[in-house]
Amino acid sequence: MNKNFGTLLNCMDGRTQLPAINWIRNNFNVEYVDIISEPGIDKLIYLKNKDFLKSIENKLFISLKKHNSDIIFIAGHYDCAANDANKSEHIKHIKASVKILKKLHDDVKIIGLWIDENFEVEVCCEDSTL
Repeated sequence: MNKNFGTLLNCMDGRTQLPAINWIRNNFNVEYVDIISEPGIDKLIYLKNKDFLKSIENKLFISLKKHNSDIIFIAGHYDCAANDANKSEHIKHIKASVKILKKLHDDVKIIGLWIDENFEVEVCCEDSTL
């Protein structure tokens, strides 16, 4: 299997998919982006629901072990219908999500992304800075 996969945990909102995928492909050595998508995923991980995290882990296993992805991105975005928090609250959720996943995958780089009102992508945190 080709080793240039990355994994994106993103909201289901269709407005955020292509901006995030294109940003990842343009800024990292990633050709294929595996998508794990749930409405308001940054908040869902932050809440640490065991059943939800198990579901995410099952999907991450395929991406990390079968596709050899070596990087995970977690995105939150402006105007999220499932997580109507303001930007600072989203950033809090994203940072916490990065920490939660890093405890489970300490050998994988994990980066938090914020997608703004113009659907521009920016890094809001990295596992090495938390």
